[in-house]
This record gives sequence, structure tokens and C-alpha cells, in this order.
Amino acid sequence: MATIKVLIADDHAIVREGLKALLDLEDDIQVVGEVSSSMECMDTVQKLRPEVVLMDIKMPGVSGIEATRLIKEIYPSIKVILLTNYDDEEYVLEAIKCGADGYVLKDIQKGDLPKIIRTVMKGQAFIDASVTHKILNQIKENKIMEKRKIPLHPILSRRELQILEYVVEGKSNKEIAGIVHLSLDTIKTHLKNAYQKLGVHTRPQAIRTAVQQGLVTLSR
Repeated sequence: MATIKVLIADDHAIVREGLKALLDLEDDIQVVGEVSSSMECMDTVQKLRPEVVLMDIKMPGVSGIEATRLIKEIYPSIKVILLTNYDDEEYVLEAIKCGADGYVLKDIQKGDLPKIIRTVMKGQAFIDASVTHKILNQIKENKIMEKRKIPLHPILSRRELQILEYVVEGKSNKEIAGIVHLSLDTIKTHLKNAYQKLGVHTRPQAIRTAVQQGLVTLSR
């Protein structure tokens, strides 16, 4: 049976001792080192080349997430499991972006950690079930926000865009009416509809929004 070499990185000695005692009970897992900071972890990884690093997020100096990013860049085959008390979705998303293979809360059942180590060694990722729903909610929220960023071009008619361009150029409603050969009341109606679609109430707001959204460009 192959032995999985594990390095523990945590700034609390009692946590390191507890994890080591727990993993020492497993025949196929060997704790090859313990460190108390991310920088010490990087040095030890270089020397010992463990197969798995159990990494705390909050440690002196460089964070565990940043250390994870560095390890995965230099030693992509080494598995990194973030073991933490933080269940914030921001931390989990950052961990995923940095290439972490696992995100585990420290209140897991003691028998689960060896199973998680074996899981990531098989090439599978592991995210604690208690934070999974938060990640899904965050992803859904991001998708909703992306939908809200859809350009506003389609909601304005060609005539409304034309009139808006003249407004941005500084022309009055009367001047615009003369240029496009429409009545003053018709121009006002088109502008009123455009304002509603853009969610604005005044001429300056309409100009600013039109430029910011890329509907029209400022003349040079």
C-alpha cells in the first residue's frame, strides 16, 4: 500500500498536534512535517515534496490562499487542502481560483479528513458540503448581474437613438425637430420614451447615461 505524505501548515501548535495524532492512526498516511507559517511551508514543500498540504487560511505573513497559489504554480502535482474555520463564499471562491484541491471546515468529523485526503489524491476536488450552497448562490447571483450588463442598444428605437445623438451634440428640441423634419411634440414624445427606457429624468442624465452605455459617442 502506497503511503500518502502530508505536510501540515497551521500557526496553532495544538491544531497541528491534533491533526498529526489523527492522521498517524492511518496506515496509508504519513505526516512528514509541520510548519507554522506560509513562508515556512514554501521552504518545507521544496525540501520534503509532500503529496498533500493541509493549509490553514489565516497565518502570519502570507495568507494560506496566496501560499496555495504559489505552490500550485511551482508544484502543480501537489494537492492542497485548505483547512479553516471560515465558511465565507469569498474565501471559497478565492481558494478555487488559486487552484486549491479541497476546502474543508475544521469542525468536520475526525474520520472524514483521511477520506478527503484520499479523495483529492485520486484527482477529485472536495468542497465542504456546508459551504457548497453558498457557492451555488454566489454563482447564480453573478449570472444575474451579468445579465443586467447587457447593452441597452436594443431597447431604443432607431429614431430615439438618432434624436439622442443630437441631444448629446447639444442641440435643442426645436433644432432637432427641424433637422429630422418632425413636429416639436413628436420630438418630446420620443425623448420621453427614451428617458423612460434609460431610467433617467433629465437631459443631463440622459446624456451621461447614453455616453456611459456607449449608445452614442461625444463629438471631437
